[in-house]
Amino acid sequence: MKFRKGVPGLNFLAGTPFIVQEASVMENMKAKLKFCLLLVGILGTLRAQVVTWTPAYPTIWDSVVITYNATQGNAALIGVAPVYAHSGVINRYSTDLGDWQHQKSPWDSGNDSTILMSSLGNNLHRIGFIPKNYYGLTASEQVRAMAFVFRNELGTLAGKNADGSDIHIPIFPDSNFSALFSKPLESEQVFALNASVPVEVLANEPSLITIFQNGIPIAQSSGLVTSYATSIAANTLGRFDLSFTADNGTSIWRDTTAYIVQPPVPVANVPTGMRDGINYVDSNTVVLVLLAPMKNYAYVIGDFSDWEMQPDYLMRRTPDGQRYWLEINGLTPGQEYRFQYFVDHMVKIGDPYAEKVLDQFNDNGVNNFIYPNLIDYPTGKTTELVTILQTNKPEYNWQVNNYQRQDNRDLVIYELLVRDFVLRHDYGTLIDTLDYLERLGVNCIELMPINEFDGNQSWGYGPAYYFAPDKYYGREEKLKEFIDACHARNISVIVDVVFNHAFGQCPLVRLYQDRGTGLVSTNNPWLNVEGPHPLGLGYDFNHESFYTQAFFDSVLSYWAQEYRVDGFRLDLSKGMTNTYTGQDIGLWSNYDLSRVNILKRMSSRFWAMNYGKYFICEHFADNAEETELANHGIMFWGRASEPYYQAAMGYEVDSDFSWLMSYQARGWNYHNLIGFIESHDEERTMFKNYTFGNGANPAHDCRDTVVALKRMAALAAFWATIPGPKMMWQFQELGYDVSINVPCRTCPKPIRWDYLQYGPRQLLFKKYAAIINLKTKYPEAFRSSSYDISAWGKQKQIHVNSTAMNVTVIGNFDVSNQDTYTGFQHTGRWYNYMAGDSLEVTNTAMTVNLTPGDFRIYTDVRLPKPDLSVTVQPVNSEENDLHAMQGSVYPNPFSQQTTFTFETARAGEVSLQVLDLMGKVVWQESVGTMPAGTQELVWDGSRMDGSRSAAGTYLFKIQAGQAVWQGRAVLTP
Repeated sequence: MKFRKGVPGLNFLAGTPFIVQEASVMENMKAKLKFCLLLVGILGTLRAQVVTWTPAYPTIWDSVVITYNATQGNAALIGVAPVYAHSGVINRYSTDLGDWQHQKSPWDSGNDSTILMSSLGNNLHRIGFIPKNYYGLTASEQVRAMAFVFRNELGTLAGKNADGSDIHIPIFPDSNFSALFSKPLESEQVFALNASVPVEVLANEPSLITIFQNGIPIAQSSGLVTSYATSIAANTLGRFDLSFTADNGTSIWRDTTAYIVQPPVPVANVPTGMRDGINYVDSNTVVLVLLAPMKNYAYVIGDFSDWEMQPDYLMRRTPDGQRYWLEINGLTPGQEYRFQYFVDHMVKIGDPYAEKVLDQFNDNGVNNFIYPNLIDYPTGKTTELVTILQTNKPEYNWQVNNYQRQDNRDLVIYELLVRDFVLRHDYGTLIDTLDYLERLGVNCIELMPINEFDGNQSWGYGPAYYFAPDKYYGREEKLKEFIDACHARNISVIVDVVFNHAFGQCPLVRLYQDRGTGLVSTNNPWLNVEGPHPLGLGYDFNHESFYTQAFFDSVLSYWAQEYRVDGFRLDLSKGMTNTYTGQDIGLWSNYDLSRVNILKRMSSRFWAMNYGKYFICEHFADNAEETELANHGIMFWGRASEPYYQAAMGYEVDSDFSWLMSYQARGWNYHNLIGFIESHDEERTMFKNYTFGNGANPAHDCRDTVVALKRMAALAAFWATIPGPKMMWQFQELGYDVSINVPCRTCPKPIRWDYLQYGPRQLLFKKYAAIINLKTKYPEAFRSSSYDISAWGKQKQIHVNSTAMNVTVIGNFDVSNQDTYTGFQHTGRWYNYMAGDSLEVTNTAMTVNLTPGDFRIYTDVRLPKPDLSVTVQPVNSEENDLHAMQGSVYPNPFSQQTTFTFETARAGEVSLQVLDLMGKVVWQESVGTMPAGTQELVWDGSRMDGSRSAAGTYLFKIQAGQAVWQGRAVLTP
């Protein structure tokens, strides 16, 4: 039987251990019995402790049971039930006792059942788990302790020690003989000169404990003990390594830690000309400047300091206490150096202005062919995001200089998400699509956020580092090459930026954050403790702060100058206010003078540094506010999705888009309204057609693929010809029909370049290209301020008046033939732009009979007839079911499962059959009736007998009605 003197139930980090500091050797049973009685006595005192636990010396592998006594400690939870155990671990990466790793549940997670404690009555609460599984630990993490703060359901009450400190339970390295440092528990803890450094070692068996400093023995227990404590006089500056040996007579256990005796922080002004962030002085020298008011000290840690807090890398503080800075010399030109700031021995952050970031958990998802030769994360040396500095970094050689961007009235913007637009989700492949986009005729590309954001598979609206391009899409020089290639084709580039909020990896969040609650602290220079408005995401920026204003001014100028970006779209700009509106969206949308002033200041500053570039807001606020800002020069997203959906689906109700698409109807002075039907945030029109389309006329069923695509072309005519800038979403020109919510809103979507192999979709592309070409090639007409829109009925009209050319657009959005009013501006010869024929107008009130979903664009100037020829598959609706279907197989080859994505022209019976190369049926299933549109079937390699297919090549056949799709899928081991 083993007897262990321990401290079960006592916070061994915050309080004085209830143990004998030194004990004689227990050489006989009498001594062992005496020790056992002492242990029983100690256990008897646990009723008065905050927590008790079994086993007494837990490891990460043990089944641990923890009991919390709410009457003890600060007694904040007396009479409260239920109680939740908010917890994490202190491991080798923890910077201090408050730096919990593997935090089990956010503070505000409510009634999270995974941390719910069982109520035992009498203010006792219990929870049990195996730490390795509960926290998701690895065997190599060197966990020192579990940390706890108990809370009520709302998180408004917190049970802690009497002094307000967190509660800790030691975790031993081994279930047999092992020992650990309990003081100093924090790696590289900092002490002032002449301070006393407490040192304590705990062992789970009586041992002879010897303490070493820098390899020299300095103290030893007088016998076999389970705890030995001493202290060291910190009378010399520098870093000191501590270690111990614990010898139980049959084996020896060792552990190491370190402490630092720090001099007073040197005070000096930042050298002239240095800005916040990374300043390259020459090929061997860099000056790092960190804005960190109200902090006490900061070290630079990195490759050049072996990731230790070396005295040479203690940063200087400016006399006003606002900044810390350090000059680093002797760098190798062109070499990448990884580094962080270690502030107040509490938080490690990268440089907020860094242009490259390493992520311990997500960099393994960055493909080498997309980002070749990515430097490794310094695993085992630090935690959190790491930033890079590099002197003599190669400069990109721009091919297009002095690019002249389009008049904003002529913009046709193509919004895209790199991840869901090209299979390789990289800038190199995106460059290869520019021929396609040039044929479409768009003159501007808007990229969804491309700066470093949380994770890889994302829309990008969880920003972390604002100056660093996200590596998931490729190297920064490839991004510059993409922008350069766009400019060579007279295509501007707009980047989506997120200034409303940041997410948890952002250094501006982490530098001032309450690690217990997860909220930013009240003294955060950049962020609000809580968002003042609805739709609060992440951590809300305080745009009334001069710190925030200066930071985002730098962000905009950096991207505009370093990457030659032509403009920005500010996501959720309506949130850029400190006016409190709670969850009242209507109140939030009202005129807000503070928000007006914030956006006026930001845009004016941006234009002063970057004349003529686009400044766009996603606002959707009160029209009086948008009018004032639009007249200041800011452009706005103009969402008109719902009325266009209604028109496409064949319904008259709520189909009037005239106010939503007209800057004049809103009372604006300039063409600053960017009208759109679809964006990344809107449902796809084709999906609406398939799901809710008007089927009253079987000969023109709006749920039919070809019919729906025809109506999509009519929408394009009534979208692009309204004067002012326009925007479209990727693959809108091909009738993309996968719902925004499949399988979830921000999940990856099928990439459907195969649409071009289907005649009706190729025809839609050609019509889009023709209509866009009309707008962009004849700007004299479509910059006009004289126009009218009649969109209230099923027959709609647009009239554009110009001395250069008049335009009349008519459309029949009914589901049956209609005589459609024209309202020509004058009599005489008018030309049907899409068909190339002409019409002699003798009565301006004449009508033209249009089939359902048909439209006409008439001009009073003869224009070249657009090419509407289709090179694949007939477009006759009656022949749809006779075509071979198109689709994609991904992944292929596959090891677990593959997905067949295909398109059905109309609803019908669908079946899947899989055969081996000998023609034997391996798997078959009848799926039943599926609606028209994009569909998916999954095969996981199963056979009809329930076994799994062997690795190899298999033939598949999918039949939908009379349409058939056949191909091959390769199953790997």
